[in-house]
Amino acid sequence: MKPENRTPFALALMLILVATLPARAETFRELLDRWDGISIDSTSRAASGLALKSGRLTLRLAEGRVAIVRAGKEPVGLFLSGKGTVEYLSDDRVEHPVVRYNAKKNTGLDVTEAGPGILLSEAFEGALWLASGTALPVVPEAPDGGSLEGEFRAHRKRFANVAQRPVAQLFARARRDAPASPYVRVEAGGGKDDLVYLLDGVEARSESLLVADRRRWLAEAGDDRKFLVTLSDQPVGRDRREPLRPLFLLSDVDLALTASDGTQAALTVTETFQPVGGTPGVLLLDLYDVLRRWNSVGRIEKGRLKLGAVLDEQGNRLEFDHRDESVAVALRAPLAPGRPAKVRFEIEGDLLHRPNGDNYWELGTEPWFPQPDMGGQYYTVHATVKVKKPFKPLAPGRTVRRVEEGDYNLLETRIDKPVQFFVVLAGKYEWDEETKDGLTIRVASYGGENRSAYRKLLGLARKSIEYYTPFLGPFPFDEFNIVEINSYGFGQAPPAFMFITTEAFNPIQGDLNQLFSQGINERVAHEIAHQWWGHVVKMPGADEQWLSESFAEMSAALLIRDLRGRSDYKGLVAHWRRAANESRDVAPIPFANRAFAKNDVITSSRHRTALLYSKGPVLLEALHRDLGEERFRVFLATLQSNLTWKFGTTRLVTQILNAVTKKDYGPFMEENYWGLGLPPAK
Repeated sequence: MKPENRTPFALALMLILVATLPARAETFRELLDRWDGISIDSTSRAASGLALKSGRLTLRLAEGRVAIVRAGKEPVGLFLSGKGTVEYLSDDRVEHPVVRYNAKKNTGLDVTEAGPGILLSEAFEGALWLASGTALPVVPEAPDGGSLEGEFRAHRKRFANVAQRPVAQLFARARRDAPASPYVRVEAGGGKDDLVYLLDGVEARSESLLVADRRRWLAEAGDDRKFLVTLSDQPVGRDRREPLRPLFLLSDVDLALTASDGTQAALTVTETFQPVGGTPGVLLLDLYDVLRRWNSVGRIEKGRLKLGAVLDEQGNRLEFDHRDESVAVALRAPLAPGRPAKVRFEIEGDLLHRPNGDNYWELGTEPWFPQPDMGGQYYTVHATVKVKKPFKPLAPGRTVRRVEEGDYNLLETRIDKPVQFFVVLAGKYEWDEETKDGLTIRVASYGGENRSAYRKLLGLARKSIEYYTPFLGPFPFDEFNIVEINSYGFGQAPPAFMFITTEAFNPIQGDLNQLFSQGINERVAHEIAHQWWGHVVKMPGADEQWLSESFAEMSAALLIRDLRGRSDYKGLVAHWRRAANESRDVAPIPFANRAFAKNDVITSSRHRTALLYSKGPVLLEALHRDLGEERFRVFLATLQSNLTWKFGTTRLVTQILNAVTKKDYGPFMEENYWGLGLPPAK
């Protein structure tokens, strides 16, 4: 058949019609691929004396060249090569102590006073400037300076192994959800340190300077990633004392886990997301892709987790990107008020790790299922867990059913209150339980029955709960599990749960048990207090963790005082003061989790512990003395009643304290919580 004869007019009309058709929308994957594959132009320009500014950051290129960076064909940044200087100003006096500490312990940065601020500066040889929602810096016209391709590849390799959310996910989200909001990322390297600057006008509304470096002890064990340490983090257009509202909340989790008798498990999770501080169309969540666990010889073993599919409520497949312990999900329509989204995740892989080869595994407070940052976790839970016999599952919540299904033991639970930190554990456990006044307390021992431990811990838990209830309110859950972990020296308190190590179950069996069993009553009391401080009253982020740890510690101290005697209480207070004095100059309490020394993890941990578990309680003990017993208990009760199942803040705590006492405690909090002060002893 001959081709159709087309007149010039017909051809012209066809071209016009094609030109007027709307361009195909870029898919989320295409957008990610463009940002993953950023490149530079084949030519560069001489740019001596160039100064680039973003917020409190200035890059000065004394001599060198610059090339345009593109994502696909779109110009999205600049690459600088030559001799330059990074300058960053911290003008927030509250963070100055921890800025100085972290700069000294983790970098070779010059730290100088700059009026009321601190100037951090250092030389660089290569810098990558990426931007969305804001104009790129202007580069003067200059003759072709040749290709910087080799320098660009070396820079990309230098920053390729940083443990962080993929840069492409961040910029793809910024382009999809907030194309007019500034998002700037700068990497500067080749000097003493690898520095990362972020200006986030999309979600965090902050700008920060961080340093990337390997952790020596992790590299020796097989994890050679570079980790980020925050040097400075300053709010932009908001008050540091008012925690940031998340863009969305994870409001419900419905999960089904089927565990093999090895390391493999299959997990299906349906999650409900509610908009809060925006109308996002891209959900950025945390989810392991590689699970790193210590083995019995001090090496890190890696397990793989695969996210096979992500589907909406109608069963349509959603675009997603899963890597580097992160997942980005592109919704078919943005979240909007009154229009939550249900998303189903199908996951499988090496989820199950047995510490030291023991006969149990734990899925703890880490991202083993998709979840947002702490301030976005506010979810009810329905969970069904099937494990191969002889393992038995344990999970928080009201028991719906516990049955045998062929080769499996099955547990189904529900939590009807909004929680964070849902966990699952299974192993060779036996337990006893007691129900009284509507509360079931279950004590589970590892490796066999332990009747004496059941009696002791059931009694201690019941006494603790009965002590707290008059001033903290009713126990928040219908069931409470106390579970032995075959290790030493710690406790942890997920919702309706308490992990406690072996010495609590066998305090006189063996030297190690006896060594760690000192203070076990206080530790148990502290972890039980977390059911109120940490779950009923929640922390929206790590900078408000004293609401969980310090208040739980003070509540436990009051219990120890009244059940064991004032001498034990005085000993605790004296210990708090000693530890608080040793670490008070490192950082104010809200930055306890930021203070870090890269080659001294023990010191870093000691400072964090001193600020949250010692200085925070010292402040509360001083308030207790000032208010007296009755009014202090009224203060705690008022906090619980006003913040029931809500995120607390130190600002709200101060307001409630002022209302209860009819006195202004703002200066006290400014000096001792936000500052380096320590209230005097009695």
